[in-house]
Amino acid sequence: MVPKKDRLLWLAAVAVCSVGLLGWFWGYYEIWIQYSQHLPRSPNPASGNLYALNIHGIVVYQTLKQRSYRENWEFWSYAVCCCGAALGAVYQWRLRKRVAQR
Repeated sequence: MVPKKDRLLWLAAVAVCSVGLLGWFWGYYEIWIQYSQHLPRSPNPASGNLYALNIHGIVVYQTLKQRSYRENWEFWSYAVCCCGAALGAVYQWRLRKRVAQR
């Protein structure tokens, strides 16, 4: 029987990893759908769209704010997913420790 404390740790790990993965999917949705359909295909200095983003052969130009937003979203999604993986590793470590004590 798994103790309640360990079960909560496992559920937290799964929930945190799921949130991180959903963040990644949202980021890719943002890039593939929103950016590829709504951003200009050539640089436009008047609007600030100067930073190129290659989306599988389609080059769109984004502003610095859009670029920072996208990079921050991807970074924090990755960080949250890594935290969930770390919680899962702690759960596995505690489980192996408990099994070794028997």
